[in-house]
Amino acid sequence: CVSGTYSDAASSACTKCDGGTWSNASAAACVSCVAGKSSGSGASECSNCDAGKFSGGGAATCSSCAAGNYQSKSGQSSCKSCTQGRYSSSTGASSCQEAAPGYYCADVGMTTSYSCSSDEGGEYTSSNGASTCDKCVSSYYMNAGECVKKENGVDSSVGDTTLSTMWITQGFYRLSSTSTHVYECPYPANCVGQRYDDSYMNKSSLYMNRSSLVGDELCSKGSEGPLCTVCSPGYFMDTHHDGGAKCVECDTTKLPWSTWAMVALFVVAALAGLAAAVFKLQDARKRFRGFVRSNHDSLGRLSDTFTVAWVTMQTLVLVVQNHKDSGGEDAPNLYMDWLSNFDGIVTFEFLAIFPGTDCLYKGYIWSLMGKTLAAMAFTAICLALYYYKKRSGDKMAWRVLKKLVWVSKLLLPAISLTISRTFRCNVYDEDESTEIKVLLVDQSVDCDSSDYQLIFVYAIIMVVLFPGGHIGPSPTKHARSHDSTRTHTRTHHVPAPPPWPRRPLPHVHTLPTLVVGVPLIWLIKLHALRERFEATGKVQGVTRETLKDATASDSDLAPHLNDKNDDHDRASSSKMVVDMEDPVLSDSPLQSLFRGIKPRYAAYYEVFDMTRRLALTCGTMVADSLAGFVLFSLSVAMLSLLAHTQLLPFDTHLMDNMNSVAHWQVLIALVVLLIRDASMFEDTEYEIVGLVLIATNLLMLCMLLIPVVPQLRAEINKVIDGGKTAMTKRRRQTMAQLSSIPGVHVSHLIKRH
Repeated sequence: CVSGTYSDAASSACTKCDGGTWSNASAAACVSCVAGKSSGSGASECSNCDAGKFSGGGAATCSSCAAGNYQSKSGQSSCKSCTQGRYSSSTGASSCQEAAPGYYCADVGMTTSYSCSSDEGGEYTSSNGASTCDKCVSSYYMNAGECVKKENGVDSSVGDTTLSTMWITQGFYRLSSTSTHVYECPYPANCVGQRYDDSYMNKSSLYMNRSSLVGDELCSKGSEGPLCTVCSPGYFMDTHHDGGAKCVECDTTKLPWSTWAMVALFVVAALAGLAAAVFKLQDARKRFRGFVRSNHDSLGRLSDTFTVAWVTMQTLVLVVQNHKDSGGEDAPNLYMDWLSNFDGIVTFEFLAIFPGTDCLYKGYIWSLMGKTLAAMAFTAICLALYYYKKRSGDKMAWRVLKKLVWVSKLLLPAISLTISRTFRCNVYDEDESTEIKVLLVDQSVDCDSSDYQLIFVYAIIMVVLFPGGHIGPSPTKHARSHDSTRTHTRTHHVPAPPPWPRRPLPHVHTLPTLVVGVPLIWLIKLHALRERFEATGKVQGVTRETLKDATASDSDLAPHLNDKNDDHDRASSSKMVVDMEDPVLSDSPLQSLFRGIKPRYAAYYEVFDMTRRLALTCGTMVADSLAGFVLFSLSVAMLSLLAHTQLLPFDTHLMDNMNSVAHWQVLIALVVLLIRDASMFEDTEYEIVGLVLIATNLLMLCMLLIPVVPQLRAEINKVIDGGKTAMTKRRRQTMAQLSSIPGVHVSHLIKRH
């Protein structure tokens, strides 16, 4: 028999082999095909199964691999399942197909791939042949198997990002490669971001093989520390840099002219003061004192309006700063530029006004100690000068203490805020292994270090002396004796009053004391003068004693004679003012705390206003969140505005309106900041709001001052006229002296002049 056929011993014919078997020539029987091969009937040999197919032993045909399986080789007895990340959607596959990007195959033997966006979410994606959604889209990064939204400041154009490979953009900062937080830099020019160029503090070649820059690697040359806020040794923060505030190299040849102008001005002022002390300039001093005496009231009113303006700008500047420190948004740029004109002065940061002075002193500790020690030194000098003049018999010695009280009134909130900032630390990467805690106002200071503990103790002491207290004398005098012969000129035809005063008034202690709590000690000292405020009050230039002795026939005083025995009601009348001719009040160093205030409120209103200022500047530091800051500051601003409008404590419309403007400006500024925090405006709209804010404040100021512009103009004219009169008098005296010299013709001198 030929191959493919067989014949057994009893057969006389050849028979074809069945499918799945084969035979050689002269075969007595057919042989089954081995697994992996197949044959048809009458086959002389078995053929290998093609790739993608398989067979068992004695198979007439090869079977195709089922979907989800494959066989890449021929002559195989079985198929293999597609591994994870691959799939086979048809039968007879010789290979499995990789899952496309954005798809995955989690199990073996899968017939199709699954979509990451459908199953896991739109933030997930994958690479080719992925068994899981192991990547994130470009706006997310992978952290511990989960896609997390990239924070503002992370480059969203770079995909396949993990926690350790995030790229930080310019103006932002990240502490370490394991940090999940990205922070906006307060000085964007210091934070250069993920760039490979010479702007790095270290050469870029050092980082060319690194996927992500962190920490000081993100800082420009000369800057370091958290958020690149610390200038390296030999560098200073140039707030007038073209690209924004930035650490630049200290170089005296590059300091701006304004810095040298300040130094020159200081030297000239020091030399002038020395010359005045040496030569005493007695004649000029007498003329100046005479000018001050003749224009005392006008100068006092102008001083009061200046004080209100100073206090208003100081409060606005410090409130905006505290809002930013609490995590709020900046005020509109236009408004910030307007406030920056007053920043360094009203906050007692005089050196900060001029760039380059950071090369002379650096760090918060310098600011803290500089302000507090300067204030204590000024206090000590005033006290020494006061006691020196007092022992020398100078009856005007109290004026030194008057200046001390006035300066304290202006600078106390700024100094107190500097002290309060010692207790506010900022935590970065909270609850992470990279967590650090640094002083908010100076991020080179570690709040967990021993150096900070020393600063903390020093600040506690300063709290007792400044926002909590102040070193100084109790600056008032004993009331004069009852047999004093002092009298006053009367403008009304009324009987002359008896010797001043008619009844005993409280005496005030003269010995120096260590006082604790500036507003509290002011309240105590002013309260001691309360009866004198009311007893010596006068109505539009008329004293209390005049009212008591007046009769109903005095038509000018008749409206004020009702219920004459009710001293308190008349003293609290809107027509009543504190009589600055009183022998005690006229020589009181506390004049700046009660001058211009109605007798009813003179004992406490300035204390109330200082408490308001301290609450808006230092009190807001206790808020540990932006919401707490806004709630506290708005409450203080609204309540103080309500109190002022109800009391109208000043004795002139000018001062009442000026203080109304001050209260409204603070409240409106807080409302604008709240609007920004609520993201109600885009950047352009917000700048328009800032412009409207400035315009509204100026318009409000004009509207409120319109009724009192004549009064303000009159006060200014009084000062100018007083100066002209003094100059004319001096010129006449000079001419008289020259005319007495033989041979000198005054007419010729006048003609030549």
